[in-house]
Amino acid sequence: MMGFFAIEFWKQFREILGLTESPLGIYYTNDKPEGVTPKEGVQGCMIGLLQNARKKGKIVYFDKNHFGCPGGAYYMGFFESPRPKIEYFLSCGIPGEMEGERYIKTPERAREYFARMIPRRAPATYCVFKPIDQFGAGADPEIVVFFVTPDILSGLFTLVNYALERTDAVHTPFGSGCGAILTYPLKEVVREQPRAVLGMFDVSARPMVEKDILTLAMPYSVFLKILENVSGSFLETESWEKVHQRIKKQQAPIT
Repeated sequence: MMGFFAIEFWKQFREILGLTESPLGIYYTNDKPEGVTPKEGVQGCMIGLLQNARKKGKIVYFDKNHFGCPGGAYYMGFFESPRPKIEYFLSCGIPGEMEGERYIKTPERAREYFARMIPRRAPATYCVFKPIDQFGAGADPEIVVFFVTPDILSGLFTLVNYALERTDAVHTPFGSGCGAILTYPLKEVVREQPRAVLGMFDVSARPMVEKDILTLAMPYSVFLKILENVSGSFLETESWEKVHQRIKKQQAPIT
């Protein structure tokens, strides 16, 4: 997965954070994976399909013909636009033609948002999501995304800032659920000082995850950095142990 030293760090990290669900590694490839993909022409939220990777340990992949929804294809870099008249769909709608989501107040503001967003074009045929535990030697993801509860998120948030020696190392931009786990983190990959991206505030995507789940996505380089910084951090203090005990209690089966 990450070399022997990183595997040892990962075991320590997973235990001390109380992770029972593996984060997902995301990458692009021209080699068709063995896994789950949306049926061609069938609409559905990509966040919902990722339950197969999160809960069942399966590989989930997408391409320009199997993408679930046009928005997902756009944020993955397969489409140049998510849908016609998207600025109206995201804002006020068009009477008699489409209902607007009203996430942005006006079409003009929505156009400004898309002018800034511009996802990276897909560099290969397939966009692949799979549990980080399943990566072999020499096959690293570009992005790592955690789907976590608030208590675990508090640990991840604090550790990212600690590891990167900053107090603003977590970014929370407006965007879709898929944009928060892929498009924005890919922009961080090329930054001189990359950050993690907090997300899953997309109201339309919220029904696709559990009520107490948010995401934290980051470039792989940031993921390795946080693994290396568990030792000596707040995760070894009594303050974190109190939170950790609550995490373990919440995960315990009801008898």
